[in-house]
Amino acid sequence: MRASARVGQALLSLVLPVLAGSLCSGPAGAGPLAFVTDQGADALSVIDLDKGQVVQTVKVGRKPAGVAVAPGAARIYVTNPEGHSVSVVERQSDGAYKETAEIPVGEGPLGVTLDNAGARLFVADWYTNKVYVIDPQKLAVTGSIPVGKSPSGMAASPDDHWLYVANRESDTISVVDLANLRSVAEIPVGQSPFGVTYDPNGPDGPRLLVANVKSFDVSVVDPTTRRETRRLKVRKYPYVVAVTRDGARIFVTNQHDDSISAFDGKTYASLGVIDACGYPEGLLISPDQASALAVCWMDNNLTAIDVKTLRVTRQIPVGSNPRGFGQFIAPDAK
Repeated sequence: MRASARVGQALLSLVLPVLAGSLCSGPAGAGPLAFVTDQGADALSVIDLDKGQVVQTVKVGRKPAGVAVAPGAARIYVTNPEGHSVSVVERQSDGAYKETAEIPVGEGPLGVTLDNAGARLFVADWYTNKVYVIDPQKLAVTGSIPVGKSPSGMAASPDDHWLYVANRESDTISVVDLANLRSVAEIPVGQSPFGVTYDPNGPDGPRLLVANVKSFDVSVVDPTTRRETRRLKVRKYPYVVAVTRDGARIFVTNQHDDSISAFDGKTYASLGVIDACGYPEGLLISPDQASALAVCWMDNNLTAIDVKTLRVTRQIPVGSNPRGFGQFIAPDAK
């Protein structure tokens, strides 16, 4: 993507979210929503995926990065690394969203995820090398779990028995027993793992897909044997992996290559590399399973890629320096 195009896109993305936020009182009656952290604006962009536009901008804490949307999208949790906190954003009676609480957490909260029951919130702290446990009802930290160095992305198993934590400076995945809230194993992976995705529909059963930033690859890990089974080579600085619900397509954001790698989820054959946008990081599959949605830090947009044709189909302007690291769409959205 040319520099001039990026500058123009950046200017446009600064204007449109403001207009959308000022023209809309909130996303009442909206289609499926995405919630993207805008690190450069200390804000959260609320995006109507059907309309393809920001419908509200919510102020949160300092330098937001991670995001976890609760089922039903009634509540969103946002990590603020420089604010040492987690913002709680809730849907109001008129459908608009508002920050209703800010919970002090650690020294550098980054990754965040809910268990599948929505009963516990987990926050990975980059500096304390711990995962903090937050009670969503009390909105308070109730415990902490020592893990590896610089924990970042996390994923819970569907039965909420295990939590998998990527430790960027340890080159491992911590396996946390959620019944006892303690780490019981560390799985060696590639260099500087960041994003971790649990896929129940791999060709040989459940698998973990781990983006290894500095070895430019993705580790495929068997969660039962707790061993890496293969590596997928990608481009520079992969950050996050997303997989379609049926396990048929795998996508990886290559941040320093401005691209997304695509693989056949059953054979692991490369399907190509997509010239996507500047510095893609956060990545999810859309609720209708038709698009891979990449959050692009440099271009200030949410880029949609058709999972079948592997072509960019649209780019939605958002706020400044978006990251969208985590579950930025409700897991039950349709």
